Formats: sequence, C-alpha cells, structure tokens
Amino acid sequence: MLSLKHAEMEESGSPRFRKLHFPVGLWINSPRKHFAKLGARWPSAASVKSTTSSDAASVHEAPPTAPLSSLSFSNPSLAPPSPSPAPTFLRPRPANQQQSRAKRLSHLFLRGRSNSDRDRAIGERERELWAHSAAPSSHHFLPPASSSAPGLVKIYGDALSSGANYRSLLANIHSTARQLIQQVITRYTERERENESDDITLQKHSPEDFLLCDVIGKPIQQADGGVQWQTECRRGVAPWECPLLLVDMWRPKDGFERRFEIQRRDEYEREEREKEKERERDGENYQVRWRRNRMASGSGPEEERGHRGRNTELRRSISDMNLSLRRRQGNQAANDARHGENTPTNGGPPDRKNIVSMIATESGEVTGSRVLGEVDRHSRAVNEERDTCDLEVMSQSLILPPTDRPYFLLLQGYDQSKDFVLYIMASHTHVFGRKPTFREREKDRERERKGKRPLRVDTFLSAPDLLTRHLLVRRDSAVPDQPRGQALVRPFRGGAVTHNGAVLYREAVLKPGDLIGLGNHFLFLYRDPRVTPAPPIALAPPWQSDSAASFGAGNIADRQEVLRQYLGSTEAVLKFQAKQADAVLQEIMSKNSTPDSGGGPLAPAYLLSLMIDYTSKHLDPALTPQLLLKAANQIKAIVWDNIKEFGDKHPTQTSSDTEADLPPPSVQKLSSDLRPLMFWMSNATELLNFFQVKVEAMEKEWEFEAPGDPVLSADMDTCSEALAQLDDVIMHTFQQCVYHLTKTLYSLLPTLLDTNPFSSEEKEKEKVGARDGANADGEEGHEEGDVSALPPTVAGLVEVYRCSLQLSREACLSPPLTSQTFGYLFFFTNTSLLNTLLERDGLFSWSRAVQIRTNLDLVLDWLQGAGLGDIASEFLKKLSVIVNFLCIPKTRLIQSSWASLQEDHALLSPAQLHHLLTHYKLGPARAPPTCWAPPPGTELGGDIFESFLDHPPLILPNEAPSLDLTQPIPTPELQKEVTRLRTFLWGLDQDELPANQRTRL
Repeated sequence: MLSLKHAEMEESGSPRFRKLHFPVGLWINSPRKHFAKLGARWPSAASVKSTTSSDAASVHEAPPTAPLSSLSFSNPSLAPPSPSPAPTFLRPRPANQQQSRAKRLSHLFLRGRSNSDRDRAIGERERELWAHSAAPSSHHFLPPASSSAPGLVKIYGDALSSGANYRSLLANIHSTARQLIQQVITRYTERERENESDDITLQKHSPEDFLLCDVIGKPIQQADGGVQWQTECRRGVAPWECPLLLVDMWRPKDGFERRFEIQRRDEYEREEREKEKERERDGENYQVRWRRNRMASGSGPEEERGHRGRNTELRRSISDMNLSLRRRQGNQAANDARHGENTPTNGGPPDRKNIVSMIATESGEVTGSRVLGEVDRHSRAVNEERDTCDLEVMSQSLILPPTDRPYFLLLQGYDQSKDFVLYIMASHTHVFGRKPTFREREKDRERERKGKRPLRVDTFLSAPDLLTRHLLVRRDSAVPDQPRGQALVRPFRGGAVTHNGAVLYREAVLKPGDLIGLGNHFLFLYRDPRVTPAPPIALAPPWQSDSAASFGAGNIADRQEVLRQYLGSTEAVLKFQAKQADAVLQEIMSKNSTPDSGGGPLAPAYLLSLMIDYTSKHLDPALTPQLLLKAANQIKAIVWDNIKEFGDKHPTQTSSDTEADLPPPSVQKLSSDLRPLMFWMSNATELLNFFQVKVEAMEKEWEFEAPGDPVLSADMDTCSEALAQLDDVIMHTFQQCVYHLTKTLYSLLPTLLDTNPFSSEEKEKEKVGARDGANADGEEGHEEGDVSALPPTVAGLVEVYRCSLQLSREACLSPPLTSQTFGYLFFFTNTSLLNTLLERDGLFSWSRAVQIRTNLDLVLDWLQGAGLGDIASEFLKKLSVIVNFLCIPKTRLIQSSWASLQEDHALLSPAQLHHLLTHYKLGPARAPPTCWAPPPGTELGGDIFESFLDHPPLILPNEAPSLDLTQPIPTPELQKEVTRLRTFLWGLDQDELPANQRTRL
C-alpha cells in the first residue's frame, strides 16, 4: 500500500522527487516510522533502532553516528489539499493487550478513518510527547492540536524588501504556502503604501513570482558576537503544502533547525539549474540519484540499516507475513529441541514435555522420534529463513513504472548488483554508455575547451563491451520532423546494437514494444505509457539478411518463386553481404569497363551507385568509405590505361619532318578513339555527384558522434581521397579530349580566313556536297545534312564540332560539363583566329572582312541550330567585334574619330584598335586620317595578341545525380546487367551451402 502511494506521488510530480535534495541523516522521524512504534513506550527524539523486525515493542537509543532515514513517502502535507478532516494518529497498543500482527496491521491502515474522541485524545498525547522531546525553535510556534488558536511562523528573506530579516505571520495548521506568500506580499504592500506618497504607483507582486523554501541549517556564533545562519539544505515548498503541518510532522536532527525563507522563483530555479549542471559535470546521473534517494535504505551495510528494522513490517504483504509466521514457529521448535538436549538428567525431575519415549528395536538401536522431528523442523526453518529475502530489499523491488514518460525495462543485464530494473527516459534525448576512463575524460575536456562538447551520458551500464557513448534515443522535441510521441534510435559509431533482433547500423524508428540489445549482455524492452493502447511486444523473427540464399520462409517451391521475382524485379536494388562487396565491385568493373560492354553509356555509374546505396543503408557504416575509395581507384586505373593507349595512337610530340609528312588527323578516327575517355568522364561525373550526396548524408549521421573522433576522421579522409580520385579522372579525361580536339581544329581554322564563299568554284563544290548529302543513305541526322551543305573548308571545321557534340550525347555527358567542353573549344577558336587575323595585316580590308564575316556566320548558324549558339556567341564575341570593325565601309570609317571607334568597340584594347587603324588598307599612298590618332597619354604598349592561358577554368559539377534510384531500372540494357549481377550473387550464396540446401531456378 505504501509502495502504491509512493508511485502515486512520483507520478503526480511531487517536489520531493525533483526538488528535494536533503542529505541522508537530516531527518530522523517520519509518520511511517512514527506509526510503527506500537510498543508501550515512545522513543526519544534521537534516532532509534529496533532489535527485531517482527516486534516493535522494545526500542533502544541508537548511537549518534547511525545514519538516519529519509523522508516518508506518506506525508499527508505533500498531497494536494482535500476536504478530508485533519489527520489523526494511531493509538498505541496497550502493553497488556495481546493482538495478532494482522489485526494490528489492519488497525494501522484504517487509522485515518477514525474520528472518535478516544483517537483524538491519543493523538493529542502523542503530540505532547513529540513536543517535549523536541528542541525549542525560535522560528515558529506550533499550537496544540485541540486549540483553534493560530500558530506563529517567521518568514525570512529579503526577496521583497532589501535588507529585511524576517516577517512574523499568524497561521493555522491548514495555511498553505501560497497563503503565507500572499500575506507577506500584503504586509509589504501596506508598509510601502504608508511610506510612499499616493501619487507613486506601487509595483504589483504576484504569489507565482515567489517561492517558499523549507530550509534546514543552524545558527553559527560569530567572533563579533553576532549570529549567522548557515544553510545545510533546502527545498521549494509546493503552493498547496501546509508549513505548520510540515513542522508538526517532520523534525530536523539534533543540532539543526528549520526555518522558512521566501525567495524569488526565477532566482531559485536559476540556482537549481546551476547546481544541476555541476552535478552533471561530476558525472552524476539523474536516474541513479533518484533511485539512490528512493532506495537509500538498501544501499548501505546491514548495520547501517538497522534502525529501519522496526518499520519493515509495515510493507509486508500477506505472503510475507505467512512466511514470517512459519519462520517464528520453526525457530520456536528449534529452541525447544535445543532446550531439551541441554537439560541435565540429574538434579531434579525432568519436564513432562521433554520426556521422550524410548523404543528398542531388534538390533538394539534406540530412536528418539520427537528429537528427530524437532531437528527436522529446525532444519526446514533454517532453509526457509535462508530462502526468504530481506523484506527491505524486497520492498525496493516493488516498483511501479512511470505513466508520463517512456522507459526501458531491463530483460537481461550484466551485473545484478549494479543493474536497475527500469531506466527512465527523463529528457527528450537519452544516451546509454559506460563510465569513461581517465584518458577518455581528458579527451572530452579537450573537446569542450575547443567548443565541441560531446553528448552527456544519461545511463551508465556496466558491461565491458560497451562504448563510452553507445546508443542514442531521441523523442518528441528532439526529433522535430517526426510526429509527437515518435522516437528514433541510433547507435554510435562502432556500437553493437540490435533492434528487434536485427543488427542496427543507422537511425531507425523506435516503437513501444521494441526490443533493443546493447552489446552481448543487455536487452531492453522499450515502453511509452503515453501510447494507448500499448502495442504488443515485438518478437524478433530470425534475421536472415546475412544469408541472401534464404529467400523467404516456406518450402522449396515458394523460395524458388521468391527468387525468380527478385531476379527479374525492376526495383533499383542490389542485395549482397558485406563479405561479397569486393566480388561485386570486381564483377561490375570487369564487365562494364568499355562503351561497347552492352549495359549502356552509364552502366558503371548506375551499378556502382546501386552497390554504394545498399551498403550505406543496410551494411556496416565502416564499409561505405572503403568501397568508395576502392571504386574510385579502379576507375582511375582503367582510365590511366585508356589514356596511355590513346597516347600511343595519337602522340602529342613529333619531329617537324614527320609532322610535315603526316596528313591531318581524321575527325572520325579521333572521335572513335576518344569514346572510352568521354565514356569514363561521363561516368566519373555521375559517380562524383552520387558520392558527394552519400558523403553529406554520412556527415549528417555523424552529427551526434563525439567531435574529433579519430575513427570518423579516418573515414572522412577516406571519402575525401575517393572524391579526389574521381576529380583527377574527370580533369584528365577532359584535358585529353579538349587537347586533341583543339589540335584538330588548329589545322582547320585558317581556312575560315582564306576561303571566299562567293567564288564560283566554292559554289560548285557546295552543290556537289549538297547532292552527295541528299544521296547518302543511312540515318545521319539533321546536323550531318547541314554540314554537307556548307562549303567544304567550312564544313571541315563544323565537322569537329559535330563529332564533339555526338560524343558528348552518346556518353550522356552532364550538361554543365558539355557546356564547359564546347566553351573551351570556342575559346580556342576565338583566340587562334583573332591572333592569326591580327598577325596578317593583309586581311585588313573591307572585301576580305566581308568574306570572313560570311564564313563565320555560316559556322554560327550551324551552332545555333545544334543548340550551341549561346555558348558560341559568348566566346566568339571578340573575334566578331574585330571582323565587324573591318566590315565598316571605308567612307564611314574615315570620318570616324578615335573616341567614337573606341566607344563602339569597347572590347578592343587601345593597342589592338591602334594596330587595326595603322594597318588598315585605305589605298595606295594614302595616309591614315588625323582623327584616328589616339589622344596623348594613351597606353599603346600592351600586347595585341590574346593569351591561350586565359582559358576558362574547369569547374567540376556539384549537382544532384541524374541517376534516380527511387525509380525502376530505366533501360532494358541496365535491367539485363542488374539481373546478371543478382544471379552472380545468388551463385556465390549457393556455393557456401550444402547441396541439399541449395535453391534451384
């Protein structure tokens, strides 16, 4: 019954469970102990110790060093006020009246319902004995219970008035703390109103802004003769508690006094938070402290708990009393037997009940049936007493779970002496772990000094295989994206955790009824009493993900059907075990390393993404960085071989004689040899985007890990190295493709300046080309017909652009990288043509400029039709400006001044504009007009040529990957490759099984 009251007060949020931090020993009496004193005389004010747990009649003085009991759990002043009458006291049992233990217990628990004059008289006598045994207090006056006169309470503190010592108030036994605070505020307001003038507005105070504190301490005599109060401990009094009733029911130990203080609530709460932080820094646990305060009687040696023996009978159940009764009967029988054995045979007649009949047997043996029976009963009694658990410890095991917050029920532990039954999730974030070592504590302090404070451990477990921070549980406000009442559980890196029998590597939803395993020893059941009705316990099925060969339960036919469905599924998933990761990687790279492998242009990227995605979601987190680096290294090795092979076919450095003899490289041949490089540049780009997303997700998962963890730092270094390898692949393939394409362009660009598109010969070649294009069979595409329709010299230049565009489209190169590839080609075209034009001053005439403008327009028109017009216009802008300048009619150009020309052609530098005007062909023996002369002080010493080093930098793409693994497999070619890989993995599983356990297709 008391245990139920204990749980009820805990659920109701009693301040004794949250704000009360009285040290053990400050209280020596409680109503529970007071009611247990059923003997003929009452004990003194000092702590008492019972000589037996079954009889409370004899009470002796305890030594002053004996630890004292904690606060009672049945204090009526700690319950909310109710209209029930004032509490009465239990009538002590007369010494000459014999009653059974059960009758006395029933009398005890029904004592609050008696309102007879006899019981009130007994309660008055108890009060007088109590008052006489207590030391007089100068802080309050308690009237007799029969008197209706009010008592006197002194409220100390200067929370309302600075410099005030105390204020005396009249109060009765039913006056609450809120009423006393209101009286103090009223007194203060009245005094201020008397002292101040009427036109001054007084500050209004609310009782909710103040708190009445129950303070235990003692006055200390100072050297100057003054007295200073020294506080030992304090607690906040609830608004509905009755201070005088507290004074009546609870007394401080000898040498200490009680007084009440009024404090501002915000200051009190701030001080309590600071104390709580100090306790957290010392490594104390809220739940451990709560349990220790609750179970203080069971934490010390037996001799320190002796004074509690007199009240243990109050918490006994019916079965306990029956056991005690049998034990007392057995002890009595054993004493009788020992008494019979030790009684002398001479010196008087023996007692009748000790006479044993002797029966002679045929063999002459003598048996004592009564003695044997007594000894047998004695041995049984001893065994029963040994098996009967200590009632004090048993009372501690009668625990009711909380009803307002989740908790973890221990199903299996490591050390019974250290493990608790319930672990309450007091806050919205709960961390399980073990006590850190000295070196680990030093690392945490070092992180705190750097501003990286790790999560505080809420529950310390004793198993040696646990990490310092092993498991994190978050609920309610700690998971804002989840609905209220939802909890998430996640292991810390390297922590062995199971969730309903399955190994847990990453954050998962935690539901009431789930089973959580920590390490090899601890097993918890998660419960949330706020969820009603309570879901059933999650019984974990056998976890079979370690063996992909077991495709579901059932007979062989069912497993075969499940296997067929998985192999032919269009779902973007590839299941495998951690030990098969290297084999899967090798199979993907060996079968999809060339553009003609059959899986499509992005087959390596798609298959590797499937592998990394499954690893990051279902396998050990330590495996993901390793696979990223292994895949990047293998891709880099393949690309390096392709670059070396391409260099052998297209050497970059040749002698001048050999270069003069060699014909210009064929664009089609170059395009075919560049396919592997463009293929891997496209796949590396997609993998880089996908890997970046996975690395960011890994970093987000590590946000709760200890900052600066060397394991996590090593994983991050591994991921960074993998991304760097892919960066190298993209840059080198881009460099090789652009270099050889620009090398081909270099030999074709001069024709753009020298060809006359208006000549009859060029027109005839254009007609022949148009007829050949019309008769060409096959599906060349619209761009091919357009190229054939162009003049041959211009068509050769456009063919390079067309092949480059076709390469990027076949390889499914990302749009940002495609734009940068053509941006570099157009930059080279612009720089090469502009420098050649400035170098050949014979082209500085209107007629030649019109030819160049026409050829350039033909190229730009084709690029516009191919979707590259914007990029071309941006990078060919300066070349177009110079050509447009040369196309200005001569008569208009002569009339233009330097200022107007520079304003109209702002992209040209003063040196370039001066060079064009100086070498412009006006006619024989005709000098440039004076209006072309630059003003004095114009800087003309700059270089007129453009530098090839000013090319745009390669910006690696940082965008969402185009491969969407949430959608079905996109193409039949990829579906075929995925099915082949699934079959390959199934074969690996079958090789590990006995022949009679294999599943056939």
